[in-house]
Amino acid sequence: MRQTYYVINSHLCCRCGACQKVCPHGALTTASPVPVIDQTLCRHCGMCFRACRLGAVTRPYELYQLKKGRRLP
Repeated sequence: MRQTYYVINSHLCCRCGACQKVCPHGALTTASPVPVIDQTLCRHCGMCFRACRLGAVTRPYELYQLKKGRRLP
């Protein structure tokens, strides 16, 4: 089973708020300088991932698997 979840890379984030604006579930909060994705509210639709023009929203599980040379299920 593929475990897709999203996190925001603080080094790439420009704090434009595009990810927060498109999230239909209200899973992004701006309690800190960089938006944070609440994994309990996130439904893994990928809207934030597609909205980020700088690639700050990432899928760490999938990147980890690819770096290890494993194919994704």
